[in-house]
Amino acid sequence: MTLAGPDARERILLVEDSPMQAAMVSELLAQQGYESRWEATLAKAREAIRDSPPDLLILDRILPDGDGEQLCREIKADPAMRDLPVIILTARDRVEERVEGLRSGADDYIPKPYHSEELLARVYGCLRTLALKRELRHKAEELTQKNQELVAAQERIIRMERLAAIGEVGLAIRHEINNPLGTILGYAQLLLLEAKSLPEEVRKRLEAISRGAVRIRDVVRRLEELREERTVEYLPGVSMTDLHPKDPEPGGGGKA
Repeated sequence: MTLAGPDARERILLVEDSPMQAAMVSELLAQQGYESRWEATLAKAREAIRDSPPDLLILDRILPDGDGEQLCREIKADPAMRDLPVIILTARDRVEERVEGLRSGADDYIPKPYHSEELLARVYGCLRTLALKRELRHKAEELTQKNQELVAAQERIIRMERLAAIGEVGLAIRHEINNPLGTILGYAQLLLLEAKSLPEEVRKRLEAISRGAVRIRDVVRRLEELREERTVEYLPGVSMTDLHPKDPEPGGGGKA
């Protein structure tokens, strides 16, 4: 009889104080392709689980150094180990003790003596459940990753759409502003050519007009050419698009 699934390399830790029983179970598991390790005490079992966590624990109820149910409770109380399936073997066959064993967190409870086919069926069932849990966790992690990628993609699309909208607005502003702005800047520069014949106060105001016009022209150009979204805090809790280049050229600043 073969009950192992497509991947029968699962590692099983057998905790049994009877060498004869341990040898029988180990041989039975080996025939099904499982890797098994045998320990005779709870202390050794704890070390084995800590050093190399198995895929399944077959645990005798009565052991030289304590009750196997205590180890089962410890495993199920540990978030890192609670998915480890535990099958408890016991010579005690009272219903109350089976219920107590299941309440301790055991995934299955098999009274001795047991049929080898029954044990293998319980082993296969526990390992199959573990495989399904792992598959579900893997699928959940994949979905989480895909969701994060989708959110990031949506954010990129929103930024691209926003930049495209800003570019369109920049084109419209440039179309509407450049002609009157050119007129203002042109007349200001023409008047500044005669700066020597103008009063000092008038000359300063013409220079201010010229600088302002150049600044407006540069802002419109940067708005039109914006390729990435950058924001700065305008007021506490209020941000605005940053139209200043990241690496301004030395001597720049848009002043006339």
